[in-house]
Amino acid sequence: MEIVSTGVDVTVAQLKTSENPQSWGYVYLHNMIVKAFEERVNAYNVRNPESRHACFVHRSYRYKPKKEGKGAKKELCQTISGLVFLQGSTKDLQIFLKENFPTIYLVNDCTTGRPASIDHAVMKPFMTLMSVRPESVTFLREPFERFARDHVKLRVLSGLFKGYEGYIVRIDRDRQLVMEFGGYAVAIRGVHKEDFEEVRQ
Repeated sequence: MEIVSTGVDVTVAQLKTSENPQSWGYVYLHNMIVKAFEERVNAYNVRNPESRHACFVHRSYRYKPKKEGKGAKKELCQTISGLVFLQGSTKDLQIFLKENFPTIYLVNDCTTGRPASIDHAVMKPFMTLMSVRPESVTFLREPFERFARDHVKLRVLSGLFKGYEGYIVRIDRDRQLVMEFGGYAVAIRGVHKEDFEEVRQ
C-alpha cells in the first residue's frame, strides 16, 4: 500500500469519511505486523466496498544515522508502535476483526472498560494535524483524569480544535493542551496560543 509523504494513510481520503461519518476504534499490534495488517484491511476493502473500514496509522518522520556513518536518512515511521485506528461502529469492527483477525481485539477505554469509540468529528482534526505536523501530537497512554490535578479545565474557542476541552500542561518544557482521546490523554503542541474559556461545572 502506498503511503503519502505527509504521513497519512491514503485510504482515509479515498473512503470519503467526511461524507459518511462513523466512529473509530483502535487496536494495538506488534509493530512488525502493522504493514501486513494494513495490506489485508485494504484488500478486504477492495473486495467488500459496502462494508469497508478506513485504516489510519499515526506516522511521523525520524532521522536515522546512515550505515556508512555519514549523515542521516529521513524515514516515515510509526509514532506509536502498533497503534492502528479503524473506522466503523464498535459492533461492525468487532464482527470484522472476529471474521478476519480472530486474535486481534479492540482496545478498551480505560475509564469505561468497554471498547473505545472515537467520534469522527473528534478524529478528523487529529488526522488533519497529523497530516501536516505529525510531531505536534503525542499519545501519552495515560488516563485523562490524571491531568485534572492542579489544572483548570479549559475549552478551546478558536483554531482547529475549537470546542474541545482539556488542560494546559507543561510537558518537555513546553506548554501543551492535553485532551481526552479514546480514554487516553493526548498532548497537542502549539494549541496554547488559541483562545480559551474556563469550563465551569
